[in-house]
Amino acid sequence: MPTLLKKGRLSILAVTVALILCSACVSTSAPKPGTFTAPMESRLILQVPFHPSDEAPCAAAALAAVMTFNGRPTIVDKTAMALESVGNREKGREMVIWARHESMKADFSAGTPEQLIEAVKANKPVIIRLDKKAEPVEAGNYAVVVGYTPDGPVVNSCDINQQIVPWGNFLSAWYKAGNLMIMIEPL
Repeated sequence: MPTLLKKGRLSILAVTVALILCSACVSTSAPKPGTFTAPMESRLILQVPFHPSDEAPCAAAALAAVMTFNGRPTIVDKTAMALESVGNREKGREMVIWARHESMKADFSAGTPEQLIEAVKANKPVIIRLDKKAEPVEAGNYAVVVGYTPDGPVVNSCDINQQIVPWGNFLSAWYKAGNLMIMIEPL
């Protein structure tokens, strides 16, 4: 009987250790698709400038729009020159560095949909990146979240001005880009 009891305790111990090890593998930093509940209301930040794609690449246009909105009028060509020497994945970091150089408060992080909603409620447009096509935003484009509805966030990007992207498509493409969220504000 003692041997059977010992085997039972060892089995329980083994299962406990396995559960602990498995739980350590689960990342809590990125939200999981399907855990987000869309808001019931709609909001839109007014007077966020829109720069069409014929003026500059999406990252430069997004940066110029948010800088201008925050009281630092910025020409798109100036941001395009500042970002032209880096690859698309490095542009987020370079946008933050450039905004800080221009005496703005700027940070980037892996955000959550709830943080996007809170930013819009606080009248703060957010630059994001989508690494998968989310109609009408192309894969790899930077966009500015300027609002939200129950159907999806309202974005400006390259050729689209204040377009709603369905939450499912948006979140899938945004999660693929590591939930990049760039916040730029006056100091």
